[in-house]
Amino acid sequence: MKAALALLAFLLVVVPAARARAVGQDEWQVAVREGIGVVHVDGRNPWGDAAGLDLEYGLLDAWALRLSLEGSLHGVDADKKAGLPGGVVSTEAALAGICYTIDVLRLVPYAVLELGAARIGGAVTAPLTMFVSELGLGSDYYLTARWRVGLSVQYLYRPQDLLSNPQGLGNSPFTFSATARLAFGF
Repeated sequence: MKAALALLAFLLVVVPAARARAVGQDEWQVAVREGIGVVHVDGRNPWGDAAGLDLEYGLLDAWALRLSLEGSLHGVDADKKAGLPGGVVSTEAALAGICYTIDVLRLVPYAVLELGAARIGGAVTAPLTMFVSELGLGSDYYLTARWRVGLSVQYLYRPQDLLSNPQGLGNSPFTFSATARLAFGF
């Protein structure tokens, strides 16, 4: 009896999952992300809202091209002694790169590497626009063959700073975010 129940439970997971898989060859996926993030700039580390929009195109079953637009807003108080303005620090980034997925039944972990441009502005001493790279890790759970929900973390940095100070995760302004994700494949 236990073996039959175990087999039934296994089939309930595997059979629906046969239709649910990562973005495959010649398939598209669009996703929105919302969560929290921190930006390190002007010696401050404010937390705030982070959001993103991702578009992927499957080259092969495990590899996809990816475009991302993302940003965050972080409230900060003025510090007149240090000459720092108060208000909202904003970050915006446009990135392009690759995504590698590991197709494991209904749960699909993935890793992302992207390059692009980012801007940190608002309540900072001097707005910055810079060449950046982003490393991301996440996992999506397939609700159906088309709809997915997941969690992801993103680390946005200037490559030259990370290479010069890997233990400190770089010397320059950077952002880290953790987001929930809703995706649709077509």
